[in-house]
Amino acid sequence: MSRFWEGLVVGGAVGYIIGLLSAPKSGAELRRQIADGSEDLYKQASDSLCEIKEKTGTTITDLQSRSNEVLKKASDSVAGTKDQIAQKLQELAGQSKVMVDDVESATSGG
Repeated sequence: MSRFWEGLVVGGAVGYIIGLLSAPKSGAELRRQIADGSEDLYKQASDSLCEIKEKTGTTITDLQSRSNEVLKKASDSVAGTKDQIAQKLQELAGQSKVMVDDVESATSGG
């Protein structure tokens, strides 16, 4: 995207200079007009670039914040699911222990 803005600024400057050079004016007047126009163009380009940098920085900060929130939620969800699975495994292990004890007592005649 920065290449687009560079091309836009350079293209605007070249078009402006060509337009001035093709206009019928004296050399001193033309040089003064080119200097004034290039200064204005520089100020506009600088303001636009600062605005773009500011918006980009805000967008990046916002995206980082949102991604941190998503990662936190995902991590919490995984941790909750892990705890549930561990609890179910412990329940199943307890049930199988009871079943083994029942089978042993039934076969030992006790």
